[in-house]
Formats: sequence, structure tokens, C-alpha cells
Amino acid sequence: MNIRKIAALALCALTLTACGDVNLIWSEEVVLSSGKTIVVKRGATGEKLGEIGGSGGWEQKEMWVEIKGEPLGMFTPPTWRTAYVPMLLDYDAVKNEWLIVATFVTCQGWRDLGKPKLPYVEYRVAEKGEWRVVPLESELYGRKANMLTGVRSGGEPSLVTAKDKAERGKRAGEKFRSILDKWHGNC
Repeated sequence: MNIRKIAALALCALTLTACGDVNLIWSEEVVLSSGKTIVVKRGATGEKLGEIGGSGGWEQKEMWVEIKGEPLGMFTPPTWRTAYVPMLLDYDAVKNEWLIVATFVTCQGWRDLGKPKLPYVEYRVAEKGEWRVVPLESELYGRKANMLTGVRSGGEPSLVTAKDKAERGKRAGEKFRSILDKWHGNC
């Protein structure tokens, strides 16, 4: 086979596995520990990954959550924005803070977090403050995820309900279903 045919085949393969940008926005019901259900606005950006003969996947670059607290008598925090996947959102009425627990998808994300013992990072924000990283609180161990963790690269419906998430969450990996107190990752 000559070099031109090899180059043509390679170009053809690249075209079949073409990558593209992912830019998703949807709303999502979130049931807080108080039993109240709120609707948050979510977004994700990333890059599609193609594979010959397969559906491909995607690598997220950024995820964000916009919370409107006023309807519930709570403050509205700034938009939470990071490279990690949010899995738990709650309001701590004792400390008057919103909290998000997020996890990583790739081992690089784990390394970027400093190789923590558990695969999570906790963020908190007080009124008029900014989101900050805090040590993961042990009382969160065992809490079930209340946010969508398996975001589809092709997009989500305009509203992802709590019922939809519960059904989809059954197929999620263990670290995405609840906050583990022990982890033996492959990183």
C-alpha cells in the first residue's frame, strides 16, 4: 500500500471519529436533606470523543450549577463552576451555607485534587461569600447523590426530574451514587 492510500485512510478515520465541542444547559430537580425540592440550572462544557463503530463519549472541561435560593427563604449564592462533577447539593441551615460535594471522572482529576484519600471535594459558600474548598465532613459519608452525574454528551431534557435521576443513578458507578467513607480507586 502506498503512502497516499495510507494517508487517505487515516484522514477518513479521523473524519469518522471527529471530535467536537459539547455545550449543554438544562434544569434539574434537587431534593435537599430538608425534604424541599428546588430546581437548579446546570451546564457542562467539554469535548466529544469519537470511536469507530461506537457511540463515543465526552470529556467534561467544566460543570456549573446556578441556585436560586430566594423562593425558599435562602440566599442565592454565586454560580458554582469547576472541572469536577457535582453529585450532592444541600443547604446547611445551622451554618447558613450551601454545600456541593463533587467528584472527578479521570485519574488526572484525582491528581489535580492532590490525590485525596476519598474521591471527593467539598465546596461551601456563605451569604455574600465565594465558593471555597473545605475538608470533606464525615457526617456526609453515606449520603446519596441528589444531582445528575452521568450527563449525556448529546444533551439532557430541558428538565431532569428527581425520578429520572433516581432511575439513571442505579447504573452509575459506586462513587457517583453515594459519598463513600472508603475508596479503593484504580488511580
